[in-house]
Amino acid sequence: MTLKTPKNPIKLRVEVLEEDKTVTFGPGEDTSIGGASGNLFFIGMEGSGRRELARQAAERLGLTYGEAPDAPALARAAAGSGQSVAVIGEGLADPEQVQAMRASGKVFFVMRGVADLARNLGDPARAEELAAETARLEPMLMEAAHFIVPVDAAGEERIEDVVWKAGL
Repeated sequence: MTLKTPKNPIKLRVEVLEEDKTVTFGPGEDTSIGGASGNLFFIGMEGSGRRELARQAAERLGLTYGEAPDAPALARAAAGSGQSVAVIGEGLADPEQVQAMRASGKVFFVMRGVADLARNLGDPARAEELAAETARLEPMLMEAAHFIVPVDAAGEERIEDVVWKAGL
């Protein structure tokens, strides 16, 4: 299968402490990201759209859609294969489950601004609450993620980006 490169794939350069060390990821290359299970995990704040993106990825890539609302469900998902999983609860609070998820599949952080989250939830009055929750959870989400889904991308561009990165 030939994967189409999205218009604006995220490019990240990371400085490492060892000189002369580089790693490049591209479609079809053997990499250590996510193991061989074919699982995709979507994490993010309430209202970020992670469920919809996980459903779209499942449909587009022929995966089974599932949700992981807690650590036991996340452990079951990480032990399986061929799934697109929306992580929707506090399952990321368990560092062992986060490592199992990262080892089992590719993890996508569906990042959104607080105003977008409140608007998507239909409750602009929750902006202050969501800002506090984002400040608390975002470092953990960033650490768990292999990829960040572009914030400013339109719906079709977002799923194209995910499909392309799923092939890395």
